[in-house]
Amino acid sequence: MLVDYSDDEQEIIDNKPKSILVNPEVDCSHLVRKKEEEKALELSKTYNFLGQKKNHLTGNVESIYYNDAVFEEQFHKFNVYGFAVDPNERNRRVIACNQKQEQLSSLMKEGYDVDAADPLFSKNVLAGMHKEDKLKQQELKSNRVKANDPSKGEFMGPWAGQQDEQFENIQMNEEQQQLLDQLEEQRKQKIDESKKQEENFVPYMEQHVSQTEQFGGRQFIAPPPELKYVDHTCYIPKRCIQTFHGHTKGVQVCKFFPKFGHLMLSGSLDNKIKMWDIIGNKQCVRTYYGHQGALRDLNFSNDGRTFLSAAYDKKILVWDTEYGKVTQTINLQHFPYCVRLNPDPAKQHSFLLGSSDKRIKQFDIRSGQQTLVYDEHLQAINTITYFNQNRKFVSSSDDKKLFIWEFGIPVVIKHISDPEMHAVTATAVNPSGLNWVGQQSNNLIIVYDTKAGNFRMNRKKNFKGHVSAGYACGVTFSADGQFLASGDSEGRVFFWDWKTAKSYRTIQAHDNVCIGVEWHPIEPSKVVTCGWDGVLKLWD
Repeated sequence: MLVDYSDDEQEIIDNKPKSILVNPEVDCSHLVRKKEEEKALELSKTYNFLGQKKNHLTGNVESIYYNDAVFEEQFHKFNVYGFAVDPNERNRRVIACNQKQEQLSSLMKEGYDVDAADPLFSKNVLAGMHKEDKLKQQELKSNRVKANDPSKGEFMGPWAGQQDEQFENIQMNEEQQQLLDQLEEQRKQKIDESKKQEENFVPYMEQHVSQTEQFGGRQFIAPPPELKYVDHTCYIPKRCIQTFHGHTKGVQVCKFFPKFGHLMLSGSLDNKIKMWDIIGNKQCVRTYYGHQGALRDLNFSNDGRTFLSAAYDKKILVWDTEYGKVTQTINLQHFPYCVRLNPDPAKQHSFLLGSSDKRIKQFDIRSGQQTLVYDEHLQAINTITYFNQNRKFVSSSDDKKLFIWEFGIPVVIKHISDPEMHAVTATAVNPSGLNWVGQQSNNLIIVYDTKAGNFRMNRKKNFKGHVSAGYACGVTFSADGQFLASGDSEGRVFFWDWKTAKSYRTIQAHDNVCIGVEWHPIEPSKVVTCGWDGVLKLWD
């Protein structure tokens, strides 16, 4: 049978057997094109792509149901052996990894048809190791050097090598050995110098402005005579009226002077504490040098004559605000996270410290000694907040629990824990004293009612919209309790109405995390924010 592959239809020329006529000049591209079209049509029918629009960047994605156990088996098989079988029953394809199965992957790229029914692909990772792998493992174990007796000091354990392995001892030449010795000497010198600096360092205060010119001869901490506290209605600030520069690293905490707010204290990651004038020329008036590590927390006494500073150098310093001297130094074994003086006028000599060792410790400023330990939490302490006329306090920790204590009695009187709770990283109390709010790590501010000494969650009220997960962004109330403000990990400040929990305004305050927010105690619409961009901003 002779066939002529011409442009015309195929014709039968002769019935002579075993003879074929071939015309190499004939164009057969239309036959190849036709075969490719048929193959594309089959593929389109197989994957159900025909007549569908793209629903993915690279094509069409269809949902197929398959057994989870089958998928898990193939997933682990791909990670262990380097190949897997497509769990889709309509198309039992084999997928190979280029790194673990180079030969199989290259054959598939060249067009080699791999049969998924091959016994090679029937390995079950979940059922156990394959026989070949077991044999290989047994060979490796048999060739391994004996672990020896551990009592003689020759025990090698799982680190023993193979018997055929040969190790080459590489020895350093004289130049390399000298260079290594020099680097070691420099390292030791740096350690010795840093120790000497810590031992010889004396805390001090630097005055930037003349007290006579700035304050007219009155005491540094005395408020201006025209600044008096009166009941007022607060408003949400609209614009930034002053930016405070001076810190070289991010600002971690800021605190207004109690009752009057004519001065502001800021603690930074550059180990410095700065005092700012808010009412007058709005500049830095003092810098307190006392810590060798980044600042973590600050806390004023009721009259502002004393403040506490906690830093990552594992020290608590008690400062005299007027003279800038350290009156007491408390050395710790762990990092301090929060420090709070008791607001009760009769107990201003006592303060509580929450640290990374899961304990709350009570200290006496006069002696600098530890007087009591509250030990119930399972992880680091984040916050300590007084309520109920300062008779009780609530502590929060990374263990996602809230404990209620009575001051001076190291026994938990109420334990609050819930599977839906997250760690509380910052807290505030409403000026009325009837509500406590906590900044949770799930971008939510929760509310608890503290009326009559109770501590019950108010599930009808919560504040959300900001992003605070992973950061201890501070929260604060306005002086009249009408508004609640919070920082944000994206540098924003959110303002909510306390009654309706409605977000009234959002301000882009910083280029980095806005870690602290403080509302002025007297000025109705002034708010200070601090962030990790190294600046503080005054809003009005």
